[in-house]
Amino acid sequence: MPGRADGGLVTAPDPRAAEAGAAMLRAGGSAVDAAVAMAFAVGVVEPFMSGLGGGAWLVVRRPGAASATTVSGPLRAPALATPGMFRLTPSASGTGLYGWPAVEDDANIVGPRSVAVPGAVAALCRAHARFGRLPLADVLAPAIELAEAGHETNWFASSAICGQARLLRDSPAAARLFLPDGLPLRGPSTGPGDPLVQPALARVLREIAGGGPQAFYEGRAAHAIATAVADGGGPLRQADFAAYTADEQDVPPVEIGSLRLWGPLATGVITVAQALHLVEAARNRGLEPGPLLWARVLSRAFGDRLRDVRTDETASWAHLATAAYAEEIAAGRPAPFDGPAKAGCTSHMSAVDGAGMTVALTQTVLDLFGSRLVEPETGIVLNDGMMYFDPRPGRVTSIAPGAAGLSAVSPLVLAGPDGAEATLGASGGRRIISAVAQIAARWHDGHDLQDAISAPRLHAEGGKVWLDRRAARAAGDLTRAGFDVMTVTEEPTTWHFARPNGIARRAGGPWAGGVDPLKPHGLAGPALTGALTYGPAGPSTSRDFEEGP
Repeated sequence: MPGRADGGLVTAPDPRAAEAGAAMLRAGGSAVDAAVAMAFAVGVVEPFMSGLGGGAWLVVRRPGAASATTVSGPLRAPALATPGMFRLTPSASGTGLYGWPAVEDDANIVGPRSVAVPGAVAALCRAHARFGRLPLADVLAPAIELAEAGHETNWFASSAICGQARLLRDSPAAARLFLPDGLPLRGPSTGPGDPLVQPALARVLREIAGGGPQAFYEGRAAHAIATAVADGGGPLRQADFAAYTADEQDVPPVEIGSLRLWGPLATGVITVAQALHLVEAARNRGLEPGPLLWARVLSRAFGDRLRDVRTDETASWAHLATAAYAEEIAAGRPAPFDGPAKAGCTSHMSAVDGAGMTVALTQTVLDLFGSRLVEPETGIVLNDGMMYFDPRPGRVTSIAPGAAGLSAVSPLVLAGPDGAEATLGASGGRRIISAVAQIAARWHDGHDLQDAISAPRLHAEGGKVWLDRRAARAAGDLTRAGFDVMTVTEEPTTWHFARPNGIARRAGGPWAGGVDPLKPHGLAGPALTGALTYGPAGPSTSRDFEEGP
């Protein structure tokens, strides 16, 4: 059963991170203290997903407030990065991210030239400084202990290491950490999993705990990372760290019928909002959501995203998240979208406290293990944020010095009719967008958040649809509509769909956590007792997605 609590609740993709957040709330901390503690802790236990070398985005809403605050620490291109810095592979045109041409030697994905300026530490510390109640050292204490004392490798981590072992072995520091004796760390079988001890990372965390973000961006860690990347031929320099600042904004809600959502629009949130507007426009025409409608909606939204959305300008694409635009295109056909769906890897956490503050936080090193590099002096897994950019000059998302990459992260705070509230987010690259949109719609329709998360989903980009096997009877309608349908079964170690979690309540009711039942390490933790409860192991009882298009 998902966790329930009247005084506060946290959800996280790993029990050790959830316990870090619950401990902050038991100590009298705010929801931001809890979320930031989970973020630093999950970067230790899931370093292949997120951490100090990545980016982070938070949404914070005070109880009953008309606006929310977003704090964003995106991955930014270094000052020395140029639009034509990567050599394209002509014979492989169309095989890269979003259908962009592939880059020679995958240099924008693997290795030192793929590393962008990390923003996670700046964003987490800025949010804590604004909304935290506890000292920063207390908030980082669980992460420091996990890194210094070590923790057990679970099946999820072991699977991730095995999947990337060929690339990790090319980085001596990564190989020492994750491939001791040349073999991947093992998860539990007849005994406990192998320990992962990270003393170098613990030292950096202690420096941040004592000196704040300046200790990271102006100190030893920045120097070590910049030197390692520069020595490998990458454009990142220490000056990029010193110049980095997180972005903080007070944002109004996006209103979609009786649903309101808050989040950083220059991420996947803009596409989530557009998809929900399109579904609402279809409802206004008498159509109920089902697989066929969602496939058309998501295909259109992803096509618009690739064509129009950039992170340094909102005026040209803000209309995508409006009811007027949705009404204009509701009857149209999907826009073309040629890119392959890429899972990507992130960590999402949600938190609420006894005062009713709600927080959604997503962070990432982008690909699994980011650049597949570990900086040896700090033990930090470095991101591959340059993959966010179109490697061709003159495009909407081409590389530009200091530009933020267009991330698919979609941390949301939601409000529905009659006082309903929720936080929501997921990990899983662009599949985050499709998951968060479908879950938010179901929750708004009256489902419990756990049921909304557990229900079958699909992911659609242009003419391709990945369909949950539990909804396989919709495959015929999708095929007849012209979609290329792949019916898939989600397993604990597959990435056909995103891995979501969140917290919600109806008016007057307790907070209830929702976690992905197909990823059994996701946890919801009631803050008052600290009890950590696994999410449901069985299939969803919701059938709304299986009732046809």
